[in-house]
Amino acid sequence: MAVMNGKPLPGEVPGGVAGHRRVYRSDPDAPTAGQLDAELDRLARRAYVGVRDGVLDPEVAFDLACLLLTWGPPDPLAGELAERSAEGTDRERIADLARQVLAARFEPGFDLEPVLLERLEQALGVVTADLRATGLEGPVRLVIMDWHEPRHAYAEFRGVWGTAEGISPADGAAPLPALVAVAGNLQEAVMEALWGTVWPVCPAHNLGAHAREYESAAVWWCNGDGGHVITAIGHWDRLVGALPPS
Repeated sequence: MAVMNGKPLPGEVPGGVAGHRRVYRSDPDAPTAGQLDAELDRLARRAYVGVRDGVLDPEVAFDLACLLLTWGPPDPLAGELAERSAEGTDRERIADLARQVLAARFEPGFDLEPVLLERLEQALGVVTADLRATGLEGPVRLVIMDWHEPRHAYAEFRGVWGTAEGISPADGAAPLPALVAVAGNLQEAVMEALWGTVWPVCPAHNLGAHAREYESAAVWWCNGDGGHVITAIGHWDRLVGALPPS
């Protein structure tokens, strides 16, 4: 998803008198907000693929930079990208500038980076082991929904998913955040499917666990007695003997 902000809405230009509340009048020749978003997304996607694959077209980089400079807030990086792209000589610098601009303006989705979804799928397999260790059976999968741009993934348990924001493609950037995000989202789905029943539960304090990163590991955490690690995510089977009867 590309982000544009910092100026009046496209299609509007400032009017009014100094000292009075600012008002805007329509400019019929300006693109609409929807048209701008679509064009920004198109150019950002092309630039992203070009940077990723080492084949960035300077004309694409130039068009992206000009769009940002015309309709976005002042941006020195976009300004330099426009200048370097117009020259078209230093391809390495153009790619580096485009990469920096995209990092602030664009989040690639699962369609551009399938590996992000693959990591989430792998994480789901790990967390599913904790479901089985606590005696919960039923189908588990990831579903991709159109509620966000880029589209988010949702962990589904017994045909139900949680009410949270889901799992963004960015969560799949590395195995550790992927595991924490999937565990937390699957927890939401399980509790929705079980009508608010808490899962999983710390056997020592009878409190609901929380998925989090701790000392470079993905763990189930309990807030009892000041907080402690229950177990690593995916290894609830180590606690089976300590769990209370269900």
